[in-house]
Amino acid sequence: MHWIDVDGHPMPVLLAGHPGLELCNTWGGWDESPAPHREWLRDYDRLAVWAGHADLLDAATVRRLRAVAEEEPDVAERVLTGTRTFRSALRATLLTAGDTAAFEVVAGVAERAATASRLRADAEGAPRWTLDEEAGLALPLLACGRAAADLLTTADRHRVRACPGDDCGWLFLDPRGRRRWCSMAVCGNRAKVRAYATRHRRPDPGSRVGGSPHECS
Repeated sequence: MHWIDVDGHPMPVLLAGHPGLELCNTWGGWDESPAPHREWLRDYDRLAVWAGHADLLDAATVRRLRAVAEEEPDVAERVLTGTRTFRSALRATLLTAGDTAAFEVVAGVAERAATASRLRADAEGAPRWTLDEEAGLALPLLACGRAAADLLTTADRHRVRACPGDDCGWLFLDPRGRRRWCSMAVCGNRAKVRAYATRHRRPDPGSRVGGSPHECS
């Protein structure tokens, strides 16, 4: 199972080990031709729900953003487009050394997030960084920018791997250097089935074992 239902929307399971990488996994089949079924963030409502699902925003903020988006659809659409652009740039930054254009996109959003961040005490009195509610509908994008900055400025950025599974390319942290698949139960199992089929019958060049493992329903 590579997705779960969250507030009425199918959402990809969280398996990357970091919210910045989870954003990159809202697209399925990175090395394949673009197609609508590969997109999990099909509208702003799904973006807001996903941000809550990834623990980037709290439930009350998600509910508020969903209501505001209905009143300001043009602004919501711009934020959605910006998030998709940021997602591609973040993946390129993580996987392609020296991609300065992609890094500039990521840095721009991360710096906006830093400007909108405030140090506040939580219910237990512990200080933590929060995003200013005045950022409005841009909150999901800025939350992703802050998560990306957190990842890029730690040693974890060197532990990011891309799943080699057929029609996948999802990212994940591999701190021990032993993880190959985003999910052994999905991509790992598909690879085992394919290898078994190859060993026991003449391969058909036009055949495929199932569809995309990570496409949105």
